[in-house]
Amino acid sequence: MRRSAGTKDCAPTCTTGCGSLAATPEHVAALKALAHLDRLRVFFHLVQAGAPTPANAIQAALALPGPTLSHHLDQLERAGLIERQRQERYVLSSVRREMVTDLVRILTACC
Repeated sequence: MRRSAGTKDCAPTCTTGCGSLAATPEHVAALKALAHLDRLRVFFHLVQAGAPTPANAIQAALALPGPTLSHHLDQLERAGLIERQRQERYVLSSVRREMVTDLVRILTACC
């Protein structure tokens, strides 16, 4: 890949005016998890919901089969992007805002 004369190189660790940000293996896993279209749709739905959401509500909104949704929620949880908690007979999923904030900071640190 050719770079133009004014292009900055950005390494996994970037130091800018707001401090030093280093990408960790957890950040890489989170970005990998978001590299699947349906998983990204599930994640966006949870971000927009803004509150813990039961799987049946996500399933109804996105028209995903139950086992597929379960798999995607599991992958998002393993990647540290969401957390799930049992409330009576429901399992509620919500976004881990601190991880999302870290990813945004890392992705925009060199801009």
